[in-house]
Amino acid sequence: MLRSFIAFSLLISMLPSASMLPSAGLCHGLGLGTDAIVVRPFGPIGPYAGHWGVDIASAPGQPVRAIGAGTVSFAGSVAERKSVTVDHGGALRTSYSYLAAIAVTEGQTVSRGTPVGTSGIHDGADAFHVSLRVGATYVDPLSLAGCSRVPGPALWLAEVKAG
Repeated sequence: MLRSFIAFSLLISMLPSASMLPSAGLCHGLGLGTDAIVVRPFGPIGPYAGHWGVDIASAPGQPVRAIGAGTVSFAGSVAERKSVTVDHGGALRTSYSYLAAIAVTEGQTVSRGTPVGTSGIHDGADAFHVSLRVGATYVDPLSLAGCSRVPGPALWLAEVKAG
């Protein structure tokens, strides 16, 4: 439980706060620019099917930036699609897929905002895919990245002093 809270706190501290603009599909706070448009939301189906990340509209060749500091744990092709994974520590990893080009190498340290590649085409759209894993579990990147459901002050944990 404490490890999960620390991992969640680490992720929130790495990302700027922001909010999802209702009905517009715009998201501020993923380090993807102020006008990032989610063209396909997180939508897993059962344990193996569905969509395990979000697709972000981006003209081919535009920079795809790391949403947090970390170390590149993978930079290469998966099923003939260019992809980069950044290990943020605390069991948190983000992956960026459907890239036109890769701009980092395995083992490289990156800061939030560092270009990890350039956007390509995904499912016929000018977009790239970003996923977030906590351990082995895929999580909606928007839910933890400041785009929705960021805990307000009423939900913050406070230290209780004995006495």
